[in-house]
Amino acid sequence: MPQDIDIRIPLPGRQSPDHARAEAEQLAWPRSLGLIKSDMAAERHLRGSYADLASRFYPHATGADLDLGVDLMSWFFLFDDLFDGPRGEDPEQAGQLTGAVAAALDGPLPEEAPPIAHGFADIWRRTREGMTPAWCARSARHWRNYFDGYIDEAASRFWNRPCGSAAQYLGMRRHTIGVQPTVDLAERAGRFEVPHRVFDSTLLSAMLQVAVDVNLMLNDIASLEKEEARGEQNNLVLILHREHGWSRSRSIAHLQDEVHARLEQFLLLESCLPRLGEIYRLDADEREALERYRTDAIRPVIRGSYDWHRSSGRYDAEFALAAGSRGYLEELGSTAR
Repeated sequence: MPQDIDIRIPLPGRQSPDHARAEAEQLAWPRSLGLIKSDMAAERHLRGSYADLASRFYPHATGADLDLGVDLMSWFFLFDDLFDGPRGEDPEQAGQLTGAVAAALDGPLPEEAPPIAHGFADIWRRTREGMTPAWCARSARHWRNYFDGYIDEAASRFWNRPCGSAAQYLGMRRHTIGVQPTVDLAERAGRFEVPHRVFDSTLLSAMLQVAVDVNLMLNDIASLEKEEARGEQNNLVLILHREHGWSRSRSIAHLQDEVHARLEQFLLLESCLPRLGEIYRLDADEREALERYRTDAIRPVIRGSYDWHRSSGRYDAEFALAAGSRGYLEELGSTAR
């Protein structure tokens, strides 16, 4: 399977010491909100190993902070699955659902809002706890970009206009991969904030883009067979075939090389962080926050993604068949109504 392909990641793997407890309790939150209703849906969710993913993304988090990360990962994939059917091929339907969910960024939701929206509202409420207004505004901006990306993807499918180049695809997919909100939560879980005056610096932006690109390349390799089975055309492996006429093996090898090149760039960018602190005249606390952003936010999202994609059952054939079953689709659709 494509998810079994080895890629050298020159970053250490880490995992929260509280991962076993979080894994044992991971179904409580989605069940309480009606996002998981049946044993079949619960089994399918557990095979995705989303608690394992959260414990790798947030290795410094324990207790309620790790639980928030687990709930975010659960929500991400439950939400993403809602676009596997007709909604993901109709920009109007996609916009209706993303709009209902994104409304939580502006205030309380109406009671009749769909369960998936109430789930996001609960995550957003907990995410903001203890964070400054400036940080919350920045994170809300990232969430809006994420939701808008689903409409763009649905429009591409609706008009039967798959991306013609890798560059075009990357511009769209960088939003829906959800890496930026994921990295944001590392600050909340760690109770720190990157100095706002350096967040949009060229250096930090470049480091974050490496994390985004590596995640989406790993995801497209791992999900290739699952997406081919449902007729998805917007996958980097398939796009490289259309763009260059390459075989599948050559396209995957190219993505491996691209991941390696980006990680080499990342290590070089990391080495410049002390100089960034000097340029912006960061004090000792600000420099510590910047260092934590490197070690506890960006690095774990890169390495954790690789380790999870290699072990998760989300992309195996049996999982894909379960995802397409009528009962599961009907239950999943009820969370969006």
